[in-house]
Amino acid sequence: MFDVMTVRNFLLIGCAVFLSATIFLCLMRAALGPRFSDRVIAANIIGTKIILLIAVLSLIIGQSYLVDVCLIYAVINFLSVVVLARSVIEKKEGE
Repeated sequence: MFDVMTVRNFLLIGCAVFLSATIFLCLMRAALGPRFSDRVIAANIIGTKIILLIAVLSLIIGQSYLVDVCLIYAVINFLSVVVLARSVIEKKEGE
């Protein structure tokens, strides 16, 4: 019979693998996106998925300091998307 912690870790590792695969697909969209706005949205999604991946890894290895890393990364991700969105707005105003 499986232990509860074994099943939990198996599901978390499966979640981490799934997140890694979808991060790779979003990275392809960011590289191949026809418009700049597609690339900005893909970069935002990649950042969000990395935050989720760090949180899942925090649960897997049992280290709570990684949650702090998630919060810092979330702020950096938010600021980068704001800067990129502002550049898109300025680019459209200049046309």
